[in-house]
Amino acid sequence: MGLVVVGASENIARIARTLDDDVVFVDALGSGRRRASQDDGGRSFAVDWQDEAALTEFAQRVLAPLAPRAVVSVTEHGLVPAALLSGVLGALGVPVDVVRATRDKRLMRRVLAAKAPHLTVDHADARDEAAVADLLSRCGRAVVKPADGTASTDVCVVRSLKEFRRVSDPEGLIVEEFAEGTEFSVESFSVDGRHEVIGIAEKGTAEGFVEVSHVMSGDPPAEQQRLIGRAVGELLDALGLTDGPAHTEVKVHGDTVKVIETHNRPGGDSVADLVAIVTGIDWRKVCLGWPLGLRPAASTPHAPAAASVFFTAPPGRVTAVRADAPEWADVTVEYWKVEASVGDLVGELRSSSDRLGMAVLSGRSADACRAAVRALRERPVVVTEPGGTADVGPELMEE
Repeated sequence: MGLVVVGASENIARIARTLDDDVVFVDALGSGRRRASQDDGGRSFAVDWQDEAALTEFAQRVLAPLAPRAVVSVTEHGLVPAALLSGVLGALGVPVDVVRATRDKRLMRRVLAAKAPHLTVDHADARDEAAVADLLSRCGRAVVKPADGTASTDVCVVRSLKEFRRVSDPEGLIVEEFAEGTEFSVESFSVDGRHEVIGIAEKGTAEGFVEVSHVMSGDPPAEQQRLIGRAVGELLDALGLTDGPAHTEVKVHGDTVKVIETHNRPGGDSVADLVAIVTGIDWRKVCLGWPLGLRPAASTPHAPAAASVFFTAPPGRVTAVRADAPEWADVTVEYWKVEASVGDLVGELRSSSDRLGMAVLSGRSADACRAAVRALRERPVVVTEPGGTADVGPELMEE
């Protein structure tokens, strides 16, 4: 048997089937995931990912007789289960200790402090108020976030111990020095400890750190490539990631690069589509098929630059929606979807799941894409008026 894919969406399952006719899908128990468009032929299972003993028993009883060559996941919460399964089965995959070092930001900071201190920022465990107070006295402001969080959920800035004490529950949180500079998302691919940067996207965020745009150039500035490429290589070496994809977020300030976080998977928010546009690489397919020998091979780019932009609106009731995509002379709208209708209630922008739609753009230059992103952010696609509340927005994160 070829491949076990953990936590696949419909789109990822479709891509996986093109890699190997004999694919097994493993989902989280109770996820309710269905793949109605194609028959999995009885090769789809649901398991309690939180129960390591149950996962091990499942691997030995169900998967071991199938003798899979590799286990892979491209979704955040499937990474540790995939690593555990590959370890039990002796199949190709990323070692679980490496995955855990990427998932747990406190552990990642400790590793970097020991092996690559120039890449990390000062930090404290949120449960240690004295350490938090000391950090704030030295740094002035700090970022509070879940140690294993994703999608910019529950991230905030504090400038004093009084503000920090408003955090309801410090359990599971890390407090980090606020890193200055421009933030970038970096896609990389590693083979036998050799790391190659595949794409660099400049990030735009709203207040509260929710990502609202990415702009990627097929030919980023040489010094930017050098600085970021070296930092990502040192990071992955420190964590012990030798093979497969990684998605790393860094801040660049002058000639200093600080690591925000990293993951052994491709980036979300349609970053894979930006990679495809500017390099011709089918990034999702590579990130699924790397244990089977698939490697990133650049082909003819679709355009010199690309961008994704997300639609947001102030809390209130939706009064207007711009259903049709705009047109520009030097930018093409590749994808356009609005997940809001007139009359809907919009809540606070607390995480990526609260965004209201998105567009993917291709352009003649990164500057042209930035201008289009700016236009879409300045002239709202979704218009609201105050009144009413909503707890959550539509989910846009599934790849």
